Amino acid sequence: MRYTLTVIALAAAFSASAATRIVNGEGTVSLDNGLTSVKFSTGKCFDILSMKHNGSRELVTPENNLNPWTITYLGAQGETPEVNPACTVYRGATASRTDSSAVVRFHWDTRLVYDGGTYPVEMTVSLPDNSPLLEWNITAALPEGWKVSEIKFPTVAITSPEEAAKVITPAGWGNEYKLRADTIYEANYPSWSASMQMMMLDEPSGAYFYSPRDYAACGKLMTIGERLGQSEFSTKTVVSEAWNKDGRFTLPWTSVTSFHPQGWAEAAKAWYRPFAHSTSWGKQKLADRNIPQWLKDQDVWLRAKYTGDTTVIAVNKALDLYGDSTAIHWYFWHNHAYDSHYPDYLPAKPEFSPIVQQVRKRGAKVMPYINGRLWDPGADSYKARKGYEASCRRPDGALYTEIYPTSIVPNTVTCPSSPIWHDMLIELADSIQLGIGTDGIYIDQIAAAAPYPCYAHNHPHPAGGGEFWYESYKGIIDDMRADHLPEGNIIFSEENAECYIPVFDILLTVNTPHNPSCKIVPLYPLIYSDRVLTTAFTYSPYFDVTLGDFRYQNMQALLYGAQLGWVDPRLLFKDEATMYEAQYLKNLADFRKDQHDVFVGGQYLEEIIPGGDNPYVNVNVFGWDYMVKGAKWLSADGKPVMYIVNSDSKPHTVTIPGGKKVKMQPISAKRFDL
Repeated sequence: MRYTLTVIALAAAFSASAATRIVNGEGTVSLDNGLTSVKFSTGKCFDILSMKHNGSRELVTPENNLNPWTITYLGAQGETPEVNPACTVYRGATASRTDSSAVVRFHWDTRLVYDGGTYPVEMTVSLPDNSPLLEWNITAALPEGWKVSEIKFPTVAITSPEEAAKVITPAGWGNEYKLRADTIYEANYPSWSASMQMMMLDEPSGAYFYSPRDYAACGKLMTIGERLGQSEFSTKTVVSEAWNKDGRFTLPWTSVTSFHPQGWAEAAKAWYRPFAHSTSWGKQKLADRNIPQWLKDQDVWLRAKYTGDTTVIAVNKALDLYGDSTAIHWYFWHNHAYDSHYPDYLPAKPEFSPIVQQVRKRGAKVMPYINGRLWDPGADSYKARKGYEASCRRPDGALYTEIYPTSIVPNTVTCPSSPIWHDMLIELADSIQLGIGTDGIYIDQIAAAAPYPCYAHNHPHPAGGGEFWYESYKGIIDDMRADHLPEGNIIFSEENAECYIPVFDILLTVNTPHNPSCKIVPLYPLIYSDRVLTTAFTYSPYFDVTLGDFRYQNMQALLYGAQLGWVDPRLLFKDEATMYEAQYLKNLADFRKDQHDVFVGGQYLEEIIPGGDNPYVNVNVFGWDYMVKGAKWLSADGKPVMYIVNSDSKPHTVTIPGGKKVKMQPISAKRFDL
């Protein structure tokens, strides 16, 4: 019923859309184009008095949008004032028309130094003709010697829904949380916690959509915070010094906001996908990328650990079962403990290269693990190669240091702009691929860990945040690909931050949060399924594959289009019980071999939950979900396809869209050409 009503509402709204009108009232200014109407205060202080999109409910409550921005300055003498509109003089607004939109410019005067002058902040809010999207930007004048160091913008508070609402974040595949009072939901872009630049609040009548449209993939922290009946959206950004120029700071992107009556998935498809596909990282379809054919044909990945007989025997058993459509990430192949002595991986354990060659003769592909971000200050190379000159630095010159439970030793975060780190990764790529004889190289953390602002004076980038982090890693991998990647070899990384899609051949997507209060949703496939290759769904079980989550996650991986497995083969061949799980993976892998026309370059459309005999169970570590699930896709040549997977050990007769009843055998999948 909701779908029918919202389609009617959208049709009516679009038929009424027109050029955006500006209406000046007493102490107010309004924009209205039939799709969106918004009224601002131009009196004593800024406020959003009313806001509706696409026939939505009234989205704001007056007096809750008084501070749309917060700017932290760095003064000529080291002053660090944090300024918001409460610390300024509001000068009201001016409105004007362009050829295709209406623009309101809001003005605040700041008095940062005692020179008799003022230094205005100007925020623009635009409403294009025939568009439901409000567009936000900001600029600020600066005293001599001053700069902006951090900005929080735009901050928009909507009245929290009275009915159950869900926060949608872009962590990994996508996450859904119940909106809770006094809770802040964060997404740190680009990283595992924010693979894309959007946050949404979904309610029964639709979804509020918030998205910074940054084409340079700069670091930023997006948040939704609920308090006292208000859900506040905001983005905090550490500024690049390059954004302060000629006495003025300008934020180099525009953010957009709106409300979609058909919910979060339709909002993402309508408003994020067109933006994503216009970026440098999202414009190229998978079919147009130069990726080795063997990788496109891949179906199963293993996660081998150590080089002992137990591991080698399990790997060979897996190859017996899964055949030559198998690839292996190999861990603990170096002599030092995991997460220590990075990047001093070489020489490898003496048995590793012979193992690799034996496995490759069986038709499998092997990629060993290295880390592309951490440098252990206790490693011999840190002193010998002057790693301290490559380290990322805080404003006071201190190191960013991280410690992991796998090693319990500190690691420094390396700045990817450093020529020292560039050369180190290139040398490792050559030594591992040529010296050991692998099918490529796996470089951890690049597409997973958020950038740090860097203030090292000897690095070739402006101090602070900005685009240098992504651009520097892209430069390293581009150079590696151009001159240091044997034909047919691949490079890939962990996690799926969108800007790294064309940088790597495939992305390992395993860090999406999941628990009974945090549901994984297919936000990423809705946007990028025809642009990217992925493998796995979440981290595979560490100790026991028989608790249900292994089957569940491989069902979801298949439905999302990812290559399967990424499991420690030792767990699959322990006993008869684990062999059942190994056979389930075999069933899905054999099925997937015939689906490359869809999963390589096809487009994910929507999740399907079949009716009928479909048990709803508490899945280990995932929470409550259905044993039989499905998805609709368009194949690479545009034909509609539906998949249904039964992850249960029992048969179930389910009802699929259209009313047809389908009997699903245990641990099986079916394809329906629509």
